[in-house]
Amino acid sequence: METAKIKLIDQIMTALQSVEDPELLVDVVNLGLIYGIDLNDDTAVVKMTLTISGCPLSTYLQNQIERAVTSVAGINHCQVQLVWYPVWTPDKMTPAAKKQLGMAEASEKATETAKVIDFSAPIKQLADKYPDFVQIMYDCGFTRIKIPGLLTTVGRVMTIPLGAQAMKLNLEDIKKAFEAKGYKVVE
Repeated sequence: METAKIKLIDQIMTALQSVEDPELLVDVVNLGLIYGIDLNDDTAVVKMTLTISGCPLSTYLQNQIERAVTSVAGINHCQVQLVWYPVWTPDKMTPAAKKQLGMAEASEKATETAKVIDFSAPIKQLADKYPDFVQIMYDCGFTRIKIPGLLTTVGRVMTIPLGAQAMKLNLEDIKKAFEAKGYKVVE
């Protein structure tokens, strides 16, 4: 995928984080409702699901999604494609969403006090463990980390040092960013 499209998809995902499910008060991205985004010229096609079929909020969410997506420069039209497979389950929520809804496991809460970033661990593993990991990485320049599916594919084998090398980012700056957020970095 070309860099311009990746950047646009990243901007769309960021815009979609402003769309909250009014019942759960969690955005549709962190709820795991967005399954993909396709771009055709100035039109974005958002593939999404709902937490339950027959959700009374589907029209409301669709309108909010269309508004958020078309707020991105270069996107004039948005089509929302409702899909039911794979079936949504709470497992699709990010750790941050689970925490916000009080679903974080006791073991996760216990490990939050000792936040350790192991630079040899795959980024998917770190993202699953720490709710703020993806945002810290994004803020450090890993803008592709929010692309749908990236963590579940490349993220299973990519480490922070490998990613920094590929993105031409300073590893020391990344280390300092995590330390500033209270993490201990292990190299």
